[in-house]
Amino acid sequence: MPASRPHAIWCNSGGMATSENKVPAAKPRRVGRPASMAAPRETIMRAASDLFAQGGFAQTSLMDIAAAVGLSKAAVYHYFPTKQVLYDAIVVDLLQRLHDHVAGALPVETEPVGIRLRAAMRGHAEFFEKNFAEYVTLLHGFGGLNRVVSDDERAIRKRYETMFRAIISKGIADGAIRTSDAAVIARGALSMLNWMTRWFDPKGKRRAVDFADDYFDLLAHGILKP
Repeated sequence: MPASRPHAIWCNSGGMATSENKVPAAKPRRVGRPASMAAPRETIMRAASDLFAQGGFAQTSLMDIAAAVGLSKAAVYHYFPTKQVLYDAIVVDLLQRLHDHVAGALPVETEPVGIRLRAAMRGHAEFFEKNFAEYVTLLHGFGGLNRVVSDDERAIRKRYETMFRAIISKGIADGAIRTSDAAVIARGALSMLNWMTRWFDPKGKRRAVDFADDYFDLLAHGILKP
């Protein structure tokens, strides 16, 4: 009896292959997922930050963002199902990195309150300048204040302000600060720093940390001569 031939299957090209050399079918890729891009989520967030900062939230579409990174709209949807989800992700990521940056820049707790508060304010300003587009997006890119703040954003904001309050509260306890309202001082310092988004010029001669030093001097010494 002649040897039996291997069972034949038809290839897409019209040729013939055998079960002995059949190549396993590739697993289907999820629809909309970018095939090759390093850190696609972060890339989309950076591009969206630039566009939100330049044109505002309402005027920027997901199609604009997709075009900026060279992806399809479906690919952007894979990571961010809505523009609001994308915006919230940018804000939460920025605030977390801001918190970590400033916390890492603080001197040890045994240092005087003036040294620690100045370091915190300089760390904030340094981070702001390095992440200018994202920061403008955070405070002004949405195009208004009437937006729903996510629980994650609210929690990180609270932790960040609490860090400033803790520095000031220790100074009050040590007798180095004459007022007893740490919240007022912390919010005053952060308000001055955050308002730089309205007028700071990244191409200007003075750096953001220079203005942070000026603001610290205003808080520490006031504007009137003794």
